[in-house]
Amino acid sequence: MTRQIPLPDSKPPRLGDFPYDRVEVACNKCGRAGRYAKAGLVARFGADCTFLALRRHFESTCQRSNDIARLNEVCGVMFPDLVRWQLGSKPST
Repeated sequence: MTRQIPLPDSKPPRLGDFPYDRVEVACNKCGRAGRYAKAGLVARFGADCTFLALRRHFESTCQRSNDIARLNEVCGVMFPDLVRWQLGSKPST
């Protein structure tokens, strides 16, 4: 008997579906970190904005990855609370 692993939901997570009031942003390469009000992000990018699109926005404003001397570096921005949400945990405080 084989064990069946459930496939992830095919829809990418969107800002409008995110259950927390704040969206935590962190980068393990440059140390950029902060918490943004979900309502402000929804007003700016829309509730249908995916976290991938939001990540691209943060990548485009990253001083480190946009530095001419570091053209081959990739931005390491991530959303820790997104992972916590998908695992069913509580947000960071």
